[in-house]
Amino acid sequence: MVKYQYEFPLDKTGKAGAVKPYRGEKTDFVTPVSNLSGVAEILTNAALKATEAYSQLGQDRLGAVLISKVKGCAYADREGTLFIEESDNNNIWTTTAAVNVAAGVLTATDWVYITKRYYRFRYVNGNLQQSEFVLYQSVGAGELDVRLNENLPLQIDFKENQTDDGRLKVEAGKTIDFVFHENAESAGEGAALSVEGASHLLVEVFGTAETSEVKFWGKSLSGQKLPIKGVKSDDASAACSTLGKDEAWSFDIKGFKEIVMEIASMTGGSLSIKGTAVS
Repeated sequence: MVKYQYEFPLDKTGKAGAVKPYRGEKTDFVTPVSNLSGVAEILTNAALKATEAYSQLGQDRLGAVLISKVKGCAYADREGTLFIEESDNNNIWTTTAAVNVAAGVLTATDWVYITKRYYRFRYVNGNLQQSEFVLYQSVGAGELDVRLNENLPLQIDFKENQTDDGRLKVEAGKTIDFVFHENAESAGEGAALSVEGASHLLVEVFGTAETSEVKFWGKSLSGQKLPIKGVKSDDASAACSTLGKDEAWSFDIKGFKEIVMEIASMTGGSLSIKGTAVS
């Protein structure tokens, strides 16, 4: 795939924030801030109001060239969250990836391989109105370039990956079901989940408590508790805590040693918090 280097000009305060990309050999712009691989284009540079969201129209990836992966890149002078979402019918959307965009920091997602027919980028602004905002998308049709000699068979030895009866071994991802709190009637940290190589976590919060607050924590190598941001399953909002019940939250937990779902406060009834971690 052809690769271009996009340079993002500085504004008058010295922060990176382009209104359009260009391809090389310019003299009036600064050293590149970020590299985007593939064909990149601006989706929007219209500033958002507080808590306002931008949603791209659903993109059909089954065109003349099959789009296999996408990547997003955003800059804003206020913090927000960038989501990559997928849909089978261009109507009901699920979040595939999410990245927090800090104020004044040009931030890119990883390459995300699309499994459903439609995809879109969605950006949710934080609690402060923006003055500067730009959102790019980059798409790709794959990275592998395989050349075969039609006169020779492929030399592949499957013996190490076969069972005794000749079946191919398939290693499934590791799944861990874990109970943080079971019918808790008072505040407390509860049980801590040992990450052990897991990368994603889905947590359910439910119960009969009249009021409650649950805080999401990740413990680092030093043992310090750090707030982690989860993505709510029904509306894709992001937060480091919740006051609600009958909710599901997803987390990226790579790099943490333990995960804690602390019941910071509650009144009346009980509360349960359970999760499933996947490697």
